[in-house]
Amino acid sequence: MSFFEELKRRNVFKVAAAYLIVAWLLLQVSDTLVPALHLPDWFHSGVAFLLILGFPVAMLFAWAFEMTPEGLKKEKDVDKTQSIAHHTGQKLNYTIIALLVISLGYFVWESRFRDDSIDPAIVEVENSAIEPNQDVPVETSVASRPDGKSIAVLPFANRSNLSEDLFFTDGIHDDLLTQLAKIKDLKVISRTSMMKYRNTELSIPEIARELGVATILEGGVQRAGKRIRINAQLIDVSTDQHLWAETFDREMTVENIFEIQSEIARQIVTAVRGELSSEETATLTQFPTQSLEAYEAYLHAKAASNESAYTMDKYLRTQEWAEKAVALDPEFTWAWSLLAQAHSQAIWQGYDNSAERIESAKTALEQAMSGDPESGEAQTALGDYLYRIEGDYVAALAAFKKASARQPGNAVTMHHVGTAQRRIGKFNESIASYEKALRLDPANGQVVYDYQLTLMFNAEYEKGVPLAEKAIQRFPRDDALKSTLAFMYIHWKGDLSRARALLNEMTPTAGVAYVSLATVLPLYERDFNQALSTWDLPELIKYSEYTSESFGWRGRKLGEIHQLLGNQNAAVEILKEFIASENTRESPVARKRAFQLINIALAYAMTDEPEKALETMQEAKAVNRSAADGMAGAILDGSAIRVLALAGQHDQALKEIERVIDAPGTYATRWSLTLDPRWDFFRDNQRFNDLIRPLNIENTQQ
Repeated sequence: MSFFEELKRRNVFKVAAAYLIVAWLLLQVSDTLVPALHLPDWFHSGVAFLLILGFPVAMLFAWAFEMTPEGLKKEKDVDKTQSIAHHTGQKLNYTIIALLVISLGYFVWESRFRDDSIDPAIVEVENSAIEPNQDVPVETSVASRPDGKSIAVLPFANRSNLSEDLFFTDGIHDDLLTQLAKIKDLKVISRTSMMKYRNTELSIPEIARELGVATILEGGVQRAGKRIRINAQLIDVSTDQHLWAETFDREMTVENIFEIQSEIARQIVTAVRGELSSEETATLTQFPTQSLEAYEAYLHAKAASNESAYTMDKYLRTQEWAEKAVALDPEFTWAWSLLAQAHSQAIWQGYDNSAERIESAKTALEQAMSGDPESGEAQTALGDYLYRIEGDYVAALAAFKKASARQPGNAVTMHHVGTAQRRIGKFNESIASYEKALRLDPANGQVVYDYQLTLMFNAEYEKGVPLAEKAIQRFPRDDALKSTLAFMYIHWKGDLSRARALLNEMTPTAGVAYVSLATVLPLYERDFNQALSTWDLPELIKYSEYTSESFGWRGRKLGEIHQLLGNQNAAVEILKEFIASENTRESPVARKRAFQLINIALAYAMTDEPEKALETMQEAKAVNRSAADGMAGAILDGSAIRVLALAGQHDQALKEIERVIDAPGTYATRWSLTLDPRWDFFRDNQRFNDLIRPLNIENTQQ
């Protein structure tokens, strides 16, 4: 008898088949019990290991032993004429068939009836992936699994328990997110949306449900003398199993810190997306500085720039710390990038328009680009400089797109792309970019605000109003969102009562969102005394003094209000004083200069100097054309049309109204022109009334 036939006679093959089926069933049971009973992660692996070890043992027993009526005996001790191996084989056949039926039943149940998606509590995904032009980008429900290539990194715990170390812990967290954002095909929830989960009581599945991610990383950082300890663990949300966990205990050096970050990033990418490419590996192993002191100063600068409020104060602190970082390491290009952006903001916000500040911005930018000029950090600084100082929005958009290509998972760079697109009048593209940014950073109030503002510019009121209402429910203290919604109510349906209700909820601040609504709404309500007293609020006085954005706001608007009150002499005196004051200074930034000139033109027109008004208006439009600022151009158009009408150029004014009245981005909307009392002088012109008549006026209650 051959060896093969002897294996068959001794039922070795049948025992092997039965063993493998039983082993498979045991593994399925183990896979179910581990998460259900919260067993340790190694339990399932241990079961598999024991089953593998048991297979050769089972084969050895099947070969060496035989079942007899007297029990189990060694095969060599069994008389071949008394062997019942054939009957044992038949029983094994029945056993195998039964096991196959059980296995088949389990397979059908698992594939057809088991809920293999997220459990019912996780079906409502508040902030999952949003496709462009989807109706609800900031709060939605998606009954599907989140993208498997997605991760949220929880704020790291500050294990040293020293409050002064929190900036360092947050800096490590922020840098890791920046590193992950450089990886293609990986959805990484951005910092702003993650910070609300510091000290959260929510469970991992609850956080994943809110963010629409498949994996979550949590960890902590501890500094102790010259040592640093960082622990991290990567969790698969669907199974609540650890995909990877590690504790790093190293000497406190910049090289070690970045090596730890790179290793964590590598493990995340390997587990979630697959192996890193050689280019990605090289990117993750770059060390921007060798100076620990410079790196800590840089982390302080980033912490300041990451603060939510859009104020000059935070950029002054960013500047202070970035200057310390580059003083400690003059080749620290990341710190130079932050410094260039701080200088650009000082000029953009009107804090300092001096030639010295512009030169400082140029120097910082040159240093930022001295290392890798194509890096995301360098291209972001370049885009910021081109946008805020040069006013070259087309070139700024190209730089921001390069930065986004190097950091595809960075919501901040995508936000920059959307803002530059809006500035050159590409509103549809801008909306799509903001929606992409919101997929990565759904809790970022600034992105939500800019998204809503762009929908308003694009006259997408039916989409924008319900979204803005939901956004305010989520960000109830965000007055910028309330201001935008109020203006949408006005431009869409002339609804002044809802706009007033929103303004009454807002806190007076020296910010453009509050100032613009607080000064315009009383005029539309024709409460001119309130309009006048509004300009005496301390916040509005501070705004006028603080920012050069206010060129013409206070002086020109006070003159307008006095005219509406019938105080013509006071109006003329205020307007002439304004003209004299503004003609003595000139902004070096084209966009600001254009606004300054158009306000001077309006003042000339209201003081009966039509030739000077028209000449100054043309100069303003020429300055803005040189900057190719489509967004500012839309605002300037509304004022320029009023200059034409006040200066007696009625036909030209009407042609301009007809051109812009329904155009995206215009401030001269049907309802604004209908409500604005500053156009009362023109209401005896029937063509004007026909052009501006709101299409929905019959069904609207003011």
